[in-house]
Amino acid sequence: MRWWSSLITMGRNGLRIERAFASPPVIARAVLAVVLATVLGLLLDDAVAGAMASVGAFICGIGTLMSPLRHPVLNALGMAAAFSAMAVLGALVQGTAWLFLLLLAVSAFAAGLWRTMGVAPGIRACLTVIGLMITADLSPDVHGGLVIAGWIAVGTGFVVLVQLLPPYGPRFAAQRRALAALYRSLAGTSVTADPSGPGAGAPFTAARQALDVLPQFSRPAAAPLFGLLGEAERIRRALQTVRLTAPPSTAVGDQEALAAAAQVLSGIARTVASGREHGTPEAVRARLESWAAVAPVHGPHELASRLRLAEQLARRSTDDRLGDVLEPHSEVPGLYAGTPAVARAARRIRAQFHPQSPIFRHAVRLALGVVAGELIGRSIGGWGGLGISAHGFWVALTTLLVLFPEYGHTIARGWGRAAGAVLGGILAWALSLPPWSPTGLAVVSVVLAAVSFVTLRTGQLMLNLWLTTWIVFLIHHVGGLPGPTAWARAADTVVGAALAVLIFLVWPTWSTRRVPGLLAEWLRVQDRLLPELLTGYADVGATDVAAVDALRARSRQVRENLEVAVTQAHAEPAEHRGPWSSAQLEQLRNQVSTVAGCATLLGEHLPRTAQDTVPELTELVDPLHEHLAALARAAAGAETVAPGALRSVFNSFTTRSGLLDGVSGGAGVEGVSSSARAGRAVGLSTATVDAVEDLTATIASRKRRRRHAAV
Repeated sequence: MRWWSSLITMGRNGLRIERAFASPPVIARAVLAVVLATVLGLLLDDAVAGAMASVGAFICGIGTLMSPLRHPVLNALGMAAAFSAMAVLGALVQGTAWLFLLLLAVSAFAAGLWRTMGVAPGIRACLTVIGLMITADLSPDVHGGLVIAGWIAVGTGFVVLVQLLPPYGPRFAAQRRALAALYRSLAGTSVTADPSGPGAGAPFTAARQALDVLPQFSRPAAAPLFGLLGEAERIRRALQTVRLTAPPSTAVGDQEALAAAAQVLSGIARTVASGREHGTPEAVRARLESWAAVAPVHGPHELASRLRLAEQLARRSTDDRLGDVLEPHSEVPGLYAGTPAVARAARRIRAQFHPQSPIFRHAVRLALGVVAGELIGRSIGGWGGLGISAHGFWVALTTLLVLFPEYGHTIARGWGRAAGAVLGGILAWALSLPPWSPTGLAVVSVVLAAVSFVTLRTGQLMLNLWLTTWIVFLIHHVGGLPGPTAWARAADTVVGAALAVLIFLVWPTWSTRRVPGLLAEWLRVQDRLLPELLTGYADVGATDVAAVDALRARSRQVRENLEVAVTQAHAEPAEHRGPWSSAQLEQLRNQVSTVAGCATLLGEHLPRTAQDTVPELTELVDPLHEHLAALARAAAGAETVAPGALRSVFNSFTTRSGLLDGVSGGAGVEGVSSSARAGRAVGLSTATVDAVEDLTATIASRKRRRRHAAV
């Protein structure tokens, strides 16, 4: 894609309106907090108190709408404390420009680093920086700034207060939402796609992250939820097994049974999400049982068994007391043991402290961009008396919220935020024309805030249209500023959006250039995982379950990052393409999914009895390790690797060992004889080698730099 086409495409994405909304009870709580702040201003007959309390309630309320993983009260309390503390700090440095700019740069850098904890935490961190900017930039003096900070704290307190009101919902609501989304995803992929295909790992990662934030003391009560994640892992592997082992003659019956499995999975999702049991129709359950009973392979029986266990865990999750008697699920031992939150956050942030890290670059861009926006805004002044002079609040704020770690989101947000601000400025100007009574002003302000909450997730265009309208309307009537203030706000927003885009393009982070490194990292994980799984065929229990669980989690995380990078690469300009074409990137993504699926099946069919062992497969451990290590270096561009080498070693091994004589009926046939079990193991190994060789061929096709080609 060329530069101009890329900018237009991203601009179109920024102007797109999505049908995505937060939970109505959550929106209602946020609106109620703004109502309480507005009523307080009316009762005190203090426009400044009502406006600043509304601002505190509004910004803190936005933080509660952004996919919280922790309890709503804790989330609101943390957001309120951080935002209020930053507002007080801004009041204390008011009037000392150099100190304010220094604190602004440090806090913006910290907010950028906090993005490593996720998109929502990163945006919440940026929202807290706004508290520093409000009082340091807009207050008349230190005393006035502290007064403003006090009213802001009152508004944030209202947000905390409304979280205590009913309806409360089930315990572990965020974790339930993530698990319900995971089971809905399994229900969809069971009938429409490969369970290990591109994007299949994202719901598992989200569920793991949601469960990982639970404190240690609450994990026993959440044991059914951890168990549901473990069973989801096994159900995914069982679905993959069914797809690979089902004889062609049973295809129609398998599709009907998989549709029944999707109904069971959807029922589990409803039970988990609501905390109330949603039973599965007996006809559906009978269809699954009859399918499993007559199936010539073991996969359907395994899938039906896993679905029954998942249903039991879902029922247990509806009663918190039942979780205390459950043992930790063996599929996720490392996740259940957990890591202290502070140590986990410190480890993740520390890992970003190197210049090539996208998060580190984002943090540096954010720090420089916000300070530059503040200085540019101050130098602009008040746009000929139409705006608020001697501050750069709106330019800096826009730069802070537009800059994202990747090209596509930054460009799209720049277009959407600028367009929304211009349209919002027109609407705010129209609303500023008639005279408003205090009560009318309060009602309109609350309505505009409510519409902003509702449109928060619909896209930058709609959000900034209503956000600009609300804030300009509020400031116009509180500060006695002229109606054309709306145009100054819109102009500052356009300048800030342009500055954010310019800063990103000056020091960019291109996803196409990250793909080789991410692919190499994923291959290094496979270099540890696949040999560990093959070693497990030597004897029962030879595999370290905890180590495999940790490697699977790491593999899924890196694979998800790789898939995101490939998706983002398609929107980037052609001049910054990496070593593979767009079509080859899609091939890589699909081949990575295939290798991941083979690893899943190797783990699923590890020997459970002495008769299932195939110790001969351990001969493949060293050749596979050497090939994957070389392939990781080739993906990073350090060397080349020739396709076919691993296949040659494998063919020699199977011929020498005589294991091919045990293959009867193909790779997927499951029987009871030792020869059939050996054949199954060899079939899985063959599929793994084929998948690795396909990936090798695509990696080897990378474009070489001229100096390397000359050598």
